Amino acid sequence: MPDTVSHETVSALLGGTFIPRWSKVECVVRQLSAMAVHRPDPDAEVQRFLELWAVANDARNETSVPVLPEGGEPATQDPPLDAPPPGTPLGGPPTAEPQTGSAPPPNPGFTGRADVLNAMTAKLNGEPWLPLILHGISGVGKTSIAVEFVHRVRAEFDVVWWIVAEQVSQARSALVALGARRDLPISQDMGQTVRSMLGRLESADFKWLIVFDNAASPEEIGPLLPAAGGAVIVTTRNADWLEHGRAINVDVLPRADSVRLLQGSSDVSFDEADQLAGRLGDLPLALEQAAAMRSATKISVSDYLRLLGKQATLVLNQGRPRDYPETVASAFAVTFNQVKRESAGTAQLLAMLSCLSAEPISLTLLRAADDGDIRPPLGRLLGQDAALRDAVRLLRRFGLISALDEGERIQVHRLVQLIVRDSLTPTERAQAYANARRLLVATNPGQPDTTLTWEMHAQIGPHIGPARAVEASEPAIRRVVLDQIRYLYLIGDFEGSLRLSEDACLAWAGPQDDWRDDETFACVDRLALAQASLGRYSAADVLYRRAWERLKTDPSFGPRHRRTFRTAIGVAHSSRILGRYDEAQRLEKERVDYYRTSSGPGVEEELRRAQSNLAVTYRLIGDFESAKDIDEELVERRRQTYGEENYQTLFSISNLARDLYGLGQYADALKLQRQTIDGLRTRLNSRHLWVLLAERTVALGLRKTGQLTEALRYSRENFKLCSGELGSDNAHTLAAAMTYANTLREAAAADSAGERGYSLAYSLSIDTVNRYRRRFGDENPLTLAAATNQAAILRAMGERIRARRIGEPAYHALEQRLGAGHPYTQAAAIGLANDLVVDHEHHEAVRRLENTLDNARAAGREMHPDMLLCAVNLALIRRELGEESGMPPLSSCIDDLRAVLGQDHPVVVAVGRGKRAECDIEPPPF
Repeated sequence: MPDTVSHETVSALLGGTFIPRWSKVECVVRQLSAMAVHRPDPDAEVQRFLELWAVANDARNETSVPVLPEGGEPATQDPPLDAPPPGTPLGGPPTAEPQTGSAPPPNPGFTGRADVLNAMTAKLNGEPWLPLILHGISGVGKTSIAVEFVHRVRAEFDVVWWIVAEQVSQARSALVALGARRDLPISQDMGQTVRSMLGRLESADFKWLIVFDNAASPEEIGPLLPAAGGAVIVTTRNADWLEHGRAINVDVLPRADSVRLLQGSSDVSFDEADQLAGRLGDLPLALEQAAAMRSATKISVSDYLRLLGKQATLVLNQGRPRDYPETVASAFAVTFNQVKRESAGTAQLLAMLSCLSAEPISLTLLRAADDGDIRPPLGRLLGQDAALRDAVRLLRRFGLISALDEGERIQVHRLVQLIVRDSLTPTERAQAYANARRLLVATNPGQPDTTLTWEMHAQIGPHIGPARAVEASEPAIRRVVLDQIRYLYLIGDFEGSLRLSEDACLAWAGPQDDWRDDETFACVDRLALAQASLGRYSAADVLYRRAWERLKTDPSFGPRHRRTFRTAIGVAHSSRILGRYDEAQRLEKERVDYYRTSSGPGVEEELRRAQSNLAVTYRLIGDFESAKDIDEELVERRRQTYGEENYQTLFSISNLARDLYGLGQYADALKLQRQTIDGLRTRLNSRHLWVLLAERTVALGLRKTGQLTEALRYSRENFKLCSGELGSDNAHTLAAAMTYANTLREAAAADSAGERGYSLAYSLSIDTVNRYRRRFGDENPLTLAAATNQAAILRAMGERIRARRIGEPAYHALEQRLGAGHPYTQAAAIGLANDLVVDHEHHEAVRRLENTLDNARAAGREMHPDMLLCAVNLALIRRELGEESGMPPLSSCIDDLRAVLGQDHPVVVAVGRGKRAECDIEPPPF
């Protein structure tokens, strides 16, 4: 989301009197680029000015910088500590926590704590390596101490990174941002990126310090901590952390420091300050807030203390520290009651904010609701910008909130939230939570598949848990949760999507899985999808099928209900993954028929998705002609609906390129995919899954058209990217690995891969086959296809016994699973025939190849390049046997192959020298 830039900021920037935040500089640069007569490239200009800004900003760390007068850019912001400039792309959509990565500015009024700071230095330097744990109750000053320590030692480290660790998703996003800052590729799978970043830190050659502020439980945040290599500080009120590092218990301030703090922030005598500190328990946050209230209201210390005696509120023990001082509740109860007396709407605003995340919330989010969403007086206040800003000013005056970004974002400290919630009656508290959830409903943009909505979904995400959204039964708030689950999946946070969907399913259906309504079944679908994305294919299949069977028999749904057909998407998807192609084809055909006879909102797009999935299944069963017919229609429809350059249109074109490849039209497939791949990169990003799949198609086209050197480079890079983005065990990574191995084999045969070509191909193939076996089982067609490729590599290496030991069982298993007419089986038969010839079983080899050609003719595939190779091999064997009479001559078979692949194709050259050809298997994406 673009930043806002004031006139004062622009003047300061142009005059060189102030260094604004990068987000504001970027806005100015982009605007001036658009206005410039010579029309420079905006991205290039942004990069150029980013380098200049970084130099100037680094210099500001060591020299003082003039500040704007009041009304200009805020002068209290410290430069980020090795943080990426705001707006720097991180490989995914923006997170909702903008301060992640940079420490808060130092507190000029920081008092005391020398003993704690000295202990921190000693414990961080201790052996063996352990994280430093700052533990204490809320408001005791753990974060302030960590901030002060960071600013004192910052010069000793190359990287200092501040992470708000209250929620796992925020902490993971912060580590992803650090990865981007350190030039680590950002994966579609956020978990993979986090693991890579932790490994980078643990073996780093630079000094780093990471602060995990307000950490949740060790079970949640512990796995995100590096295990060695640098310095880790954890601030937390959770006592379970005490066993996970070197702990320092942060206690309240000594009385002398409390008095000094009070006298430094308000006009108060020593005796009054001493008395006030005693009643407030020397808790730093309580002292600061009390001073702020006295400054705003001019209340005397005696009157303040008298009110404390009348308004004290006990802090609940349930779910919070038992030693929490009651005087803190008293202090905030007083100010909250004064707010109630001054403005009922403002009091309701604070109550609602206390039921949302403690992280900053934008006024844009609050403005999304009005009295049509939330009952007055709060609804009326939110619907009027002037009234909302008046309420914010009132809360700031009483020290109950803080303002950021020139007042466009506000923050309520979690301690204030606790006190406010506890000050409410049960009815008021229920209303506050209801208002918080209604705000989320009003803000929810829906359509998480559209990237334009991601910014708002990122802002909503942190509030889902605090607002207890998963506990609600209203369909509208459940839709907020479902959209958030989908959003997390789309940005690659599969674990976050899984976690939220698990929580929602448990809340909505209970431990007995009482699935009854549409929202619950939709949540089950999203849970299964997250499982499949994390490689838990069998668990996803079981869950999809349970939901599908229930829907078919549930009187409220039934076999012809729209929800039933939506769940069938997942059943068909898992069937494709697990090799049940016939079932997947039947389900997808039923879905297409259903949507063709249906009407209503969204039906047309559902039909297109069903047709696209049916084409995927056709490719897997080897019916590329039927897949091509569907994809050609989809390309035309999406061109008409979305335009030529829309990412959905480009994806359909990529599918069409895969159809052409499967039909053996390699040059056409390569040309078509190359025409669209740049558009995909531009509209998505270079590491998006759809881009990676398209790049694999390019690599395949290059190899099959004989461009082995470029194919080798392309397939190697695609494999590396898939490994980094998706993880080593992801099915798409395994396919890319086998593509690279096949390219290595063919390049080595043509002397284009160096001396180690065959050995590299074999090492990669055996690792890939083993991973397929673990993930998919021995009988999955993907595993068998990989084994067929491995046998071809072994034959090329002269390992004929091992090749047959692997290739022959794979052939028989493919024939049993897919039939003799499937392209996978036919490719395996050609390889087995080569093994038979080496073992002097020429007649059996002839029989295999003749049967393969007969099956190909029956399917209309006799002119496919693989079948032309089969005919060449058969002619070569017959020539060895002296049985060429009555059969097509070898020269004729080679001429047919030459006409399809070209005279200089390495395979054509090899068979022309009398060498039998190999066929490999390259499964399309599922």
